Amino acid sequence: MTQSQENVHLDRNDLFSSAELRKLTRRSSGQALRRAATHALLYAIPVAGALVVDTWWAIGIGWVLAAVVIASLHNLLHCASHGTFMNTYRGNRVAGQVAGTLILVNSALYRVFHMHHHRNTHTAEDPEPDGIITNLREYATAMINWDYFIGFLRMSVASLGNRYPYFVKTDRARSAIRRDTWILFGWIAAVIALTVLWPMVMLTVYIMPACIAWVLNNFSIMPEHYYAERSDNPWRNTNSVYTKSRWFSFLNWNTNYHAEHHLYPGVPAWNLHEVSTQVRQHLACTETSYIRFHIRMLSDIVSGRAKEQDEAFVLQEGRATSFIYPLRKAE
Repeated sequence: MTQSQENVHLDRNDLFSSAELRKLTRRSSGQALRRAATHALLYAIPVAGALVVDTWWAIGIGWVLAAVVIASLHNLLHCASHGTFMNTYRGNRVAGQVAGTLILVNSALYRVFHMHHHRNTHTAEDPEPDGIITNLREYATAMINWDYFIGFLRMSVASLGNRYPYFVKTDRARSAIRRDTWILFGWIAAVIALTVLWPMVMLTVYIMPACIAWVLNNFSIMPEHYYAERSDNPWRNTNSVYTKSRWFSFLNWNTNYHAEHHLYPGVPAWNLHEVSTQVRQHLACTETSYIRFHIRMLSDIVSGRAKEQDEAFVLQEGRATSFIYPLRKAE
């Protein structure tokens, strides 16, 4: 990982002219739908192949390949939450609801959570949990990602009792969260019913790919802020991973350009590469490979460096350490 020691105080508006920013932030529903259709095709091919061939190895390959596409739905939800996926508010809301529901995440809750994260990145108000992973058990637990899954499901259930985490502050947000909770529960009920009727088909088409997708998703999410500076400086508190795999970037909606996204959250995913050409030289924390990032994490754990980092680590007062937030009754 490359980490610049330069104290960067650039104004993000100085790197692009107003005309360039207007071009970069232009949204395209047509482009979004074409890319989404390609993702759907890449999901359908391995799933159909697994059902037709119907051997253990074909089913296993189908699960993994389909999981890659399902994992990418988290990043589609992310784009829609910023309003950069489609041209219209309703288009982004529906796209977020579809993507979020399929990965069992309340889309309205995620939107509020994520906007609060952007406004408060690496500060005490940041809802993304902070901390150091010090052993292999913690690493495995983080990769399985149950904390995130259970935390969001718990908040969704609690919303029906009018109880919310600290970052849900408006009646409009609460109403949207309750609405999407019912959508999510409707989908879960449909999955259960379909699984009773066609268990092996549902296992192949959705259940196992979705379970694998949660692990694959965290593989790419974990590097976003882990080794970055704990400050409110956007040039230093977020990491970008400059993978050479264009397929990975395409399937994950260019989420690897995460520092660029934090600097220019209004730019659609497909324009972040262009942003990166001007921005990357000023970033404090970058990586060249997701695999290299995880090797570094595992090396720190095995060598004991992670424990030393943990001993020196000071958690900001009030900062979350998990997705199991205290919930309070809305007034």
